[in-house]
Amino acid sequence: MMCRSTPGASTACPPALRRQQGVTLVELMVALAIGLLVTVAMLKVYVDASQMYRFNEGLARVQENGRFSLEFIRRDARVAGFWGCYSDAALSNGVSAGSDAYINVAAGHITGTSDDGLNSSDSITFRSATGSGSPLTTGMSGTGAGVTVESAGALSIGTAVLISDCENGDLFQVTGIAGTTLAHAAAADANSSPNLSKAYAAGARVYEARQATFCIAPGADPSQPALRRLVNPTSGQTCASNGDELLEGVQNMQILYGEDTDADADGTNGDGTANRYVAFGTSDLEIDRIVSIRISLLMRSINNNLTTEPSPYIFNGSTVTPGLTDKYLRKVFTTTVTLRNKAG
Repeated sequence: MMCRSTPGASTACPPALRRQQGVTLVELMVALAIGLLVTVAMLKVYVDASQMYRFNEGLARVQENGRFSLEFIRRDARVAGFWGCYSDAALSNGVSAGSDAYINVAAGHITGTSDDGLNSSDSITFRSATGSGSPLTTGMSGTGAGVTVESAGALSIGTAVLISDCENGDLFQVTGIAGTTLAHAAAADANSSPNLSKAYAAGARVYEARQATFCIAPGADPSQPALRRLVNPTSGQTCASNGDELLEGVQNMQILYGEDTDADADGTNGDGTANRYVAFGTSDLEIDRIVSIRISLLMRSINNNLTTEPSPYIFNGSTVTPGLTDKYLRKVFTTTVTLRNKAG
C-alpha cells in the first residue's frame, strides 16, 4: 500500500506502514555469515559424534571378540587329556596311524607350534575324549565283540571313540552302527586287529575322541585375520586352510606353557605349580610337566580409521608402532588356564 497526498491533507503514512522496512545488504551478509557459522558448528558436532560412535562400537566389538576367543580356547584346554573317569588309566590306541580318525595320543594331549602362523602367531592342539559319554547297557562277550551303548548319539561310522571303565581305556574306530551297537571290525583304514585290550563290562562308558587345533589365519574376508579351529582333521587338512572361522579380528596369538620343573620327567611328584612359562619347542621343556598355559591374543578392530593417529601397542613384550595408514584399534587379552588333567 502506498501513501498518497491530497490537497490540504498530510502525506505522512500511517504508523503500521512506516514499520514495514526492507533488509540492507550488510544485514543480509551478516545473517548469512551467522548461519554459516551455525551450520559448521552443527556439522562438527555431527562428525565428532559419529566418530565417537564408531570408536565405541569398534571397542565393544574388540572386547566382545577377545572374551569369546579366550573362552573357546579355554574350554578345550580344560578338557584336554580327559580319557575317561581315570585319566591315568592305561590307554590302548587301536586306530591305525594311516586312518583319518587317528589321534596321536602318544604325543601328549597338548602340543603346539611357535611363530609359524599368520603374523608369526602360535598354534595349539588339544586331544581328549569329549562329552559325558554313553554307558554300555550290556557287557561285551569278547574283546572283538560289538559295543552296545545306551545311545549312539552323534557318533558316525569312521569316528574315533574311547571306551573306558576307570581302569583301562581303548581308542577304536567305529566301522559300523546297528541300532546302538558299535562295531570295530578290522578294515582297510582300521587296526588290523579289531580286538580291544579287554572285554568291557556293563557300565563302562563310550566317548567321542577329539583333536582340536587353534590357529590364526585369514578369515572369510581375506583382509581380516581370524581365529580358526580344526576338529578331527582328515589327511592333508590344516587349521589355516580348513579350520572353521570362529571370530574375526584376531591378529596374533602367543602361547606360553607353564612347566612344573619340580616334577619328574613323567610329570609325577611335582607340586602342580608352574615354575616357569616358555614357548613350545624350548629345548628343555618336558611336555609331561606342563600344568598350565598362558594365552595372549592381540585383537584388532574390524574397521580402519577408528583413531585419529596410528596407536602404538605393546604385545608379547615388544612395542609396535603401526604405519601411517594403520588406524585400527587394538587391545591385548591375556589369561592363564590351569590344566585339569595330567599332561603326556
